[in-house]
Amino acid sequence: MARTVKPLTETQIKNAKAKDKTYTLSDGGGMYLEINKNGGKWWRFRYNYNDKIKKVSLGIYPDTTLANARAKRNEARNVLATESRDPFIKIVVQHKEEVVQKTFKEWSEWYIIEISSELSDTHITRTIKGFKKDVYPIIGKMYMNDIKAKHIIKIMHVIKNRGAVESARKVFSSIKRVFEKAISNYPDEIERNPASDIKLSDVIGAKKTTNYPIITDPKELGTLLVAIQEYTGNTSTKLALIMIAHTFVRPANIRLAQWDEIDFKSKQWIIPASKMKTKKELIVPLSEQVLELLQDAKNDSALLFPSIRSKTSPMSDNALVGALRRMDYTRDEIVAHSFRGIFSTIAHEKGVYAHDVIETQLAHTIGSSVSQAYNRAKYLEDRTSMMQWWSDYLTKIIINAKK
Repeated sequence: MARTVKPLTETQIKNAKAKDKTYTLSDGGGMYLEINKNGGKWWRFRYNYNDKIKKVSLGIYPDTTLANARAKRNEARNVLATESRDPFIKIVVQHKEEVVQKTFKEWSEWYIIEISSELSDTHITRTIKGFKKDVYPIIGKMYMNDIKAKHIIKIMHVIKNRGAVESARKVFSSIKRVFEKAISNYPDEIERNPASDIKLSDVIGAKKTTNYPIITDPKELGTLLVAIQEYTGNTSTKLALIMIAHTFVRPANIRLAQWDEIDFKSKQWIIPASKMKTKKELIVPLSEQVLELLQDAKNDSALLFPSIRSKTSPMSDNALVGALRRMDYTRDEIVAHSFRGIFSTIAHEKGVYAHDVIETQLAHTIGSSVSQAYNRAKYLEDRTSMMQWWSDYLTKIIINAKK
């Protein structure tokens, strides 16, 4: 006798917490909610077609509600039962011959499933938003082989004209990757990649190299750090800003930091390679000040600094920057990424620690190809000492700023 699956409720879905491993909650009829270890919640639908088990994404919760996901599942099940065809593949007629084709939107949804285990939820969510806002209105319903370079260029102009040049670069990269992934896996179905015909710099201009603004004067830096300490907004955001000042990691590492990455016994934060720009694991020695901060940050979320809206979601890209703006600091004065430059400049000027020690902790590539051979514990003793030195330096200028 088949086991009856009890349908999910909104309360169950909202209360589903991230765990050490990805797990699922079934809604029945082949549909289930997949909760990954970063807290992301994906609707999945598993079905049988031509004696093959297939799996597709029905969207991300809460953007795709329980009701919407069920509607998609029910529609697909109806097609399978009444039309005996794959509900997620469109059939068109070309020269009196039936040919399987899918739209860009359908291929992009397949692409999202393919990369869902490779990239962060933040990256995937940004990709989906970019597709929905700028790509689908122009090429979403077009079949892949009908899309030309001119269509992609039109998308780039739309984004560029509203001043979002960096967003245009990310969207272009995502479009190109959909084609590349599709061609690599289904070369008989996709003729070519039209994005390969486009030199993006000719469309939106060359990428400008900009340096992040930094504050290195002890008095001014002390004033900034006091402002952060006295910030009256969201506590999680305040603690995240303090920690980024002490650890000078990239903002994404702070926003996505999880408690299972913190080793209180060894006094280390182990950032996995999957979260690093360099794709190499980074050990961040934790100073006494940071360890004390982490005690204050203790919560029942898997994340150190969860979003104000949901304990299972990381704070947004704009949370840290927005807090700095509310402290009356402009973008030309300071951004969340600035703390890396602040540390680098001051540490090099003070000359207490060697260049290679500083650059290794910043996760920069240093030395010859031979010396670059990865060693997760390289200079670890000096780096541990340096991280405590840096926290002591910040503590000192904060005390002076309050006098």
